[in-house]
Amino acid sequence: MLLQLISKLFETEESDYNDYTIVIQINDKVLPEDKRNQYVLPLHDFLTENNYGEICGGGILKEEPGEIIFCDIHIKLYNDEITESLLNHIKNYLEDCGAPKGSKIIIEKTHQEIPFGINEGIALYLDGENTAKKDQDTYNIEFVQSEISKLTNTSQERYWKGNTTTGLYFYGQSFEKMKDNISDFMQTYPLYKSARIAQIA
Repeated sequence: MLLQLISKLFETEESDYNDYTIVIQINDKVLPEDKRNQYVLPLHDFLTENNYGEICGGGILKEEPGEIIFCDIHIKLYNDEITESLLNHIKNYLEDCGAPKGSKIIIEKTHQEIPFGINEGIALYLDGENTAKKDQDTYNIEFVQSEISKLTNTSQERYWKGNTTTGLYFYGQSFEKMKDNISDFMQTYPLYKSARIAQIA
C-alpha cells in the first residue's frame, strides 16, 4: 500500500510530521474534494469555534491499484492535556458529519486508539470493461449510482474507477438493510448480477 498525501486544507502542503497531537483516521473511501467539504472544512470551523486546536495536514491512503482505503486529518491541539471530554466532543462532531464505523482517533504521543463512527458502508464492485461496452442509457455508472442512492436513502456517494473494476460506495445506518434494499435492482439488470458486494464499514 502506498500513502499518497493529497488535497490538504486550503491546498497547503503537509506539515512536519511531529507538529500534530492527534490523527483523525476516517474509514471513508472519500475523494479529496469530498473529504475537504465533508470533514476538513467543518472540522476546521469546529476546532476554531471551541479553541481546541488547528488542522495541520492529512492525507489519503490508497492500495496499489489506486482504490482509497481511508483518509486522515492531523490536528495540533492547543492544550497539552487531552481529556476524555475533548475527545468525545470531537468524536461526536465527526459522527454528525457522517464518519463511518471503523474510524479512530490516534493520540500521537501514546499511540492510543479511540474508535468511533456510526454509519455502515456497502461497496459494489462492477466489471468496468463490460460496463463501458453496454448501452450507456441503461448501464452507465451514473444511473446505477443514482438508483442505488435512492434505494439506500443515501446522498454521500463515493466511487473509484480502476482499469478493470469500478467500485461504488454508499454509507448509511445499516449494511444489511442497504443490501436488502438493492437486491431486486441488482437482479433486474443482468450486468449487475455478478457484482461483488462487500461491507466496508
